[in-house]
Amino acid sequence: LLDLPAGIEFTKSTQVENQTEEFTSLFWAIATAVFLVFLTMAIQFESPRFSIVVMISIPFALIGSFSALMLFGATLSMPSLMGFLMLVGIVVNNGILFIDTANMMRNEQGQSASEALTNAGILRMRPIFMTTLTTILAMVPMAIGLGDNGEIMRGMALVIIGGLFASTVLTLLLLPSFYLIF
Repeated sequence: LLDLPAGIEFTKSTQVENQTEEFTSLFWAIATAVFLVFLTMAIQFESPRFSIVVMISIPFALIGSFSALMLFGATLSMPSLMGFLMLVGIVVNNGILFIDTANMMRNEQGQSASEALTNAGILRMRPIFMTTLTTILAMVPMAIGLGDNGEIMRGMALVIIGGLFASTVLTLLLLPSFYLIF
């Protein structure tokens, strides 16, 4: 350590303080988004149980997001954190489609849970893949870094692409198991 004269001390620069404040605000925004998404689904499903099952797709998305950032050497930045914020709302859509269809088949057609999950997977796989693929393809130009601010926004696109890919695959493979457990 440096031996500083009396009255002299280290401080953070204004830029570092502003950045810390912005990151903190964005983390709170992400936490608020997760809570609001959960609350909305609990109201729509009329059960917090199914909301929890759908919310499991968010950690699946984190696996893909962090993997994509590491794979392509991108850093955790303000735009990439905004990508996480967007991802909270995007990735639950696949789970909602899947769980809602399974619940409808159980309630209206009297199917067993495993039968309803199998049929929901068959019925909803194509729409889930189509919506996922269109979103991923829309993010590819940004992930490549095209345009004036391409490099700045690259982190956001990588977070969304990686998160959406991993969440879709893991949701279709693992969500039925969590549904049966809950």
